[in-house]
Amino acid sequence: MFCPQCASANDAAAKFCSSCGTSVSTPAQAVPVTGTETQGYYEAQIGPKNQDYYLSRFSSFDDAGKSSPSWHWPALFVPFYWFLYRKMWRNALIYLAAPYFVTIFLLVTGAASGKSDGMFLGIGFIVLALACRLIPAIFANALYYAHCKKKIAQIKATRHSVERQLGELSGKGGTSGVFLFVLLIGIFIAVVGILAAIAIPAYQDYTTRARVAAATEFGLKVTQSVSNYYIEHKQIPTDLAQAGFVDALPRSVKEININGSNGVISVVMAIVPIAGKTLSLVPSLDAGNHITWRCMSLSINDKYLPSQCKQQK
Repeated sequence: MFCPQCASANDAAAKFCSSCGTSVSTPAQAVPVTGTETQGYYEAQIGPKNQDYYLSRFSSFDDAGKSSPSWHWPALFVPFYWFLYRKMWRNALIYLAAPYFVTIFLLVTGAASGKSDGMFLGIGFIVLALACRLIPAIFANALYYAHCKKKIAQIKATRHSVERQLGELSGKGGTSGVFLFVLLIGIFIAVVGILAAIAIPAYQDYTTRARVAAATEFGLKVTQSVSNYYIEHKQIPTDLAQAGFVDALPRSVKEININGSNGVISVVMAIVPIAGKTLSLVPSLDAGNHITWRCMSLSINDKYLPSQCKQQK
């Protein structure tokens, strides 16, 4: 007597498999009579899950002598996972890879024919999306029928007894839990991707704001040197070295310079995504003939600027 789960040999009187513990006193171990032999093979290959549904479809296909299109709801909603669930590994791989090959074909064909515009590709992708849902739903029963027939033919080609053949079919056929594992992995990746899509831009914005704030503080130190030079000489220095400012630039600043005619200090940023953009410190004289400074930028997005610069824009 062979176990329907792992196909291990057991004593004829055994009630449970000595290898995996599965009950072996099931109807599947009995040798089917001639009139129902094919159904016995189908039952062993299909397994207990939705057996009646598939037996009904397979019986219709056998009566017609060929398979035909029919509708299958699970294959419409979760085709890839349904292929895995029914241990149709090759079909699952084809379903997973086919859209990529079709996409490449659309892009190459569009480029070669000069129809690589949005409408051509859009229509192609819509057709591809519909095909990826409708084709499995329409041909799922026929594909599973062909899969089961192939597995049964392979096992019949062995010289084992019918009982052993049914045991091997029961052990290797049926359904698989790997689809659930793949589904959970897919959900995990999707959740991580969503969190990353939210967290990474937020973190980049935070670090950019922090570096712009540091650049602003550096610019304010420069204004002190320029203000002191103006108090002493009553004129704007031609460059920062003349104002006595020789501090090293921070990593966030590419360069900093002063306009000798109007005294505007320009802080050029060195960080992505605002590399090359300028933060300006604009001087003006108050009633006491002292320089006051206004922070502003016409090129840096407002969300990256310190509050004092936003207020002055």
